[in-house]
Amino acid sequence: MKISDCRGRLWLGVGVACLAAWGTSAMAADPVRDVTGATPAQLAAPAVPAQSANAPAAASGTIQELRDRIQNKEVTELRTTYNGRYGASLLFYPQTLGYYVALFHEGQFWRVVKVSNEKKAEALYADFVHQTQVLADVEINRIKLEAQKAMIERQLAESETRLNAVQNDLTIQRQQEQALAQNQQAVREQAAALETERSAARIRLSDVQGQIRSLEAQQNTVDSDLVRSVKGSSKKTTRRR
Repeated sequence: MKISDCRGRLWLGVGVACLAAWGTSAMAADPVRDVTGATPAQLAAPAVPAQSANAPAAASGTIQELRDRIQNKEVTELRTTYNGRYGASLLFYPQTLGYYVALFHEGQFWRVVKVSNEKKAEALYADFVHQTQVLADVEINRIKLEAQKAMIERQLAESETRLNAVQNDLTIQRQQEQALAQNQQAVREQAAALETERSAARIRLSDVQGQIRSLEAQQNTVDSDLVRSVKGSSKKTTRRR
């Protein structure tokens, strides 16, 4: 019979119907699956000799007793709840109609209570489940904080990269502005020099043009004198004739 069939009967009919299906102790219970996620080597007690199905639990404590029951396939898991890396399990031991209520962390039992009363077992299991919630909340909060820290660090790295880029842009901008200012100063100085040269050239041009006008005036005067001289000589010749 599968574990799930037994679970359903236990849930609906409390343990009697399932015990009838199991029969006598000569018929071994179905194997309990690894409720903690641990390997058989982790659950097995080191250096403890194997026990028969009907042998009493070793005097090493309830935790080891449950491990041995699991190794010997004597218990059936009824309930298991996980919260983070913490978990709680309720297991049924059909030979005594008893229950084991266990707390575990990362596949290792760290608290196991043996109960003979079903209601007490259910109540204790509920309490253990609550404990896993409380314990896991701290770890879940740590996981969230770790993720938030990683995200902030990524954002910080991106912001630092952006800051470096902006600083580089600002440095280049300042260098360009300085070069532009120097260029503007040089252009202004060149313009001032050209203005001085232009003014000097204009003065020189005006002076040369004045000289040209003076010489042209002199030239016109000489031409007029020559014309008058020629005309005067022509009149004298005519009279003599």
